[in-house]
Amino acid sequence: MSDSASQPEFGNEQLWLQIFRDGHPVLMGKQRRYRRLPDLPRCKLCFAPFGGWGGWVARRIGLRPSNRNPRFCNACDRFIEQFPGGAEVPISILFCDLRGSVALGERLGAAAYAATVARMRDTVVAALWQHDGFVLEFQGDSVIGVWPPGFSGKDHALKAVAAARSMARTLARQEDAGDDPIRAGIGLHTGTAFLCTFSAASGLLQEVGAFGQAMNIAARLSALAEPGQILATRAVCDAARQAPPPLRQVTLKGIDEPVEITALA
Repeated sequence: MSDSASQPEFGNEQLWLQIFRDGHPVLMGKQRRYRRLPDLPRCKLCFAPFGGWGGWVARRIGLRPSNRNPRFCNACDRFIEQFPGGAEVPISILFCDLRGSVALGERLGAAAYAATVARMRDTVVAALWQHDGFVLEFQGDSVIGVWPPGFSGKDHALKAVAAARSMARTLARQEDAGDDPIRAGIGLHTGTAFLCTFSAASGLLQEVGAFGQAMNIAARLSALAEPGQILATRAVCDAARQAPPPLRQVTLKGIDEPVEITALA
């Protein structure tokens, strides 16, 4: 096995439950303090800023992107190294997927297409941060965001809905302003996922990932959504304590049971 091979890590379940489900008091305190500092990008765990004058302040207190994984600060990198593992956690999940990407890339050319994906990512990330979301992963022309209660609070589903609506409005305004259109489909779901650290065969930290049927449902919804549309499951509406718009049952690829969904936009 090469040093780049990935493998999930297990253990420290109670600690990871406290961090992602309940909220670890030390980490929550850091998140509150660092949120007051601009700018993006930020550490994926403690939210320490890396850019702008907020990043300058963070560097003054010894926080900077990890040499092993620049999505984390050096302090959180050390923490995860000492306490790797995972736990099953109830979360809200968002997938935002650029639709018609093959045709768009052919029409725009590689450089302009990359710039379009970058604009979409910037829009999605800004909405996630504004509504206490956690950027889990970038997958090509898709962005995955999650709202673990330990990070986002008990109203995580409500915040996920607000973030989805915000990014959909912003993407639509970009097209109205004359920029190349960013037509994205958004899928929302609330359910239980296994959050865990990933390491390479060498033992170096690679990522924090989320897995399970809940992730699959959100991904399938984003693929089903029309450009500019937000599709959400009934579970999202129930968790957000909102009366859902008219529901319909759909069969999603790879999902055994029909899923009740609604269009939020």
